[in-house]
Amino acid sequence: MSRVFPARVASVRVDREDIPPDPMPMATALLAASPRVAVAGPGLWRADARGWERRGGDVALAHTLWVAASGTGASGVGIGVADVPVAADAAAEIAVGRAEHVLVVPSGDTQRFLAGLPVSALPLSNTLHETFRALGLRRAGDLTAHSREELEARFGPEGILAHRFACGEDDRVFRSLRSEAPPEAALALEPPAESLEPLLFVLRHLLARVCDDLSGIGRAAARIEIEMTLEGGERSTALVSPARPTRREGLLHDLCRAALERAGLEGGQLPAPVTELVIRVTRSAAPDARQGDLFVTEWRDPMAAAAALSRLRARLGEDGVVWPAPRADRRPETRNTWRPVEMQVISVGDRVIRERERERSTESPVAPGGGGRDGHLTAIPGVLRLLPEPAPVEVKTENGRPVELRDAGKTRNLAAAEGPERMSGDWWKDPYRREYFRVCTVDGELLWLYREIRRTGDLRWWLHGWWD
Repeated sequence: MSRVFPARVASVRVDREDIPPDPMPMATALLAASPRVAVAGPGLWRADARGWERRGGDVALAHTLWVAASGTGASGVGIGVADVPVAADAAAEIAVGRAEHVLVVPSGDTQRFLAGLPVSALPLSNTLHETFRALGLRRAGDLTAHSREELEARFGPEGILAHRFACGEDDRVFRSLRSEAPPEAALALEPPAESLEPLLFVLRHLLARVCDDLSGIGRAAARIEIEMTLEGGERSTALVSPARPTRREGLLHDLCRAALERAGLEGGQLPAPVTELVIRVTRSAAPDARQGDLFVTEWRDPMAAAAALSRLRARLGEDGVVWPAPRADRRPETRNTWRPVEMQVISVGDRVIRERERERSTESPVAPGGGGRDGHLTAIPGVLRLLPEPAPVEVKTENGRPVELRDAGKTRNLAAAEGPERMSGDWWKDPYRREYFRVCTVDGELLWLYREIRRTGDLRWWLHGWWD
């Protein structure tokens, strides 16, 4: 995966007489110290130096890399750390011959460090190196004494590159190997965080690094674990599961914030001071590759529904958002059950909506007089609303059909009744025998009634729902 170099770079150089034929064992060993390692050339590797601010800084990283490199059996190893690759490479070359095997260039000191180095330390062609020596330009600082335009006029594009390197400007692409370990970011808190606010500040910083790592390996987070180390050594964890794998920093921050708020916090106060916060991707997946088209107005962002669902689940819990799923039961009140919403459900629902919109777009427009397609009147179908539990009512009948309904002391005359529709079943566990009627009151209410014959032989009427 191609990407720009990070803010701090570590270079690992082995003695030119001890360059291994296969660079991969060394690269694999270096992954123990940095999640991003690149093979930069024969006997040269580079690593992302970020993440060591609370673990001893650049010097600790350099020594960790040296131990990892030495463990491969290589001799004459040098480690250099700097702001840009050209300086880190030069520092690593110098460190090969030093007793401590490490040379760290302080941040912001790149140009001063390069100025004293020979021009040969810059990654330029041998022809240009010889030309510079012939002209008396022996050190990188000699190049910065001339303007970039002057070097361009005399040496072309390579003259510009030479001036940029001498000034410490290096924007070459970082082609990193993939670490098998999942992305993780941690930060020790000093002093410990006692409220949610400083924890959220650290959270955003760590998530930015994790999302950057995910982008570097071409993956998206499907599950994230937030681990808090409390004062005294106790640990508390919270889990975040986006509805669809994502590496959107803003969305993940909202989900992680909601998870922290639900992790036993009261009034923004933590159960105990937090000394360390760790963000760990425990499950990743390939990101959704679908993209929108600027000129297709009906396109929908495929992550919009997933983001909304993720935020709701983070606030309400994994089972906080549900949908009615069908069951193998004919009884209306038990025909469906509530199940947690998954992304597949949203995808199916979105597809159904699009199909309905296409169907409506192909229909003939409604005539001003109210006529629809083929001149027939169109009607909006009613929606049946079931009561949570059927309510007992008193019904007066004539010739077996309901004509009056009495409910909670209120009497309603029925203008029409359609039925009966008979339903029975479950003889082996909870038998039922019902006759349903669709009735309309004189006030225009559309109700759903049924009478049921109990095992005792009693006949009772129930109000089961109504139509909107």
